[in-house]
Amino acid sequence: MIWPLMIAAIAVAAPAAKPLQGNGYPTEVSADYVLGCMAANGQTQDMLRRCACSIDTIAAVVPFETYEQAETILRMRQATGQAASLFRETPALKDVVDRLRAAQVEADFRCF
Repeated sequence: MIWPLMIAAIAVAAPAAKPLQGNGYPTEVSADYVLGCMAANGQTQDMLRRCACSIDTIAAVVPFETYEQAETILRMRQATGQAASLFRETPALKDVVDRLRAAQVEADFRCF
């Protein structure tokens, strides 16, 4: 009973973005990632290149649908209460987040 509720929550919380780039990621998602990366690592031309490389690497490893699911799960984990604990404790959702984290490690290795 809880599993269908979590799937519905992911579907509702996930933004409906249309893939526009060749890698299957919407431009706004890639731009948001690069801007966040640069905010955390520095506002330089070199960092722009590295951050763009990072999202391109993630896109090569993780399909956009999985990326979107993982980002939604991570946002839901930041909430409080019983509903948020479902997103923290469910093994299937942990696997989705682990796929994104593995892609981020690969991106760090290749780009930074």
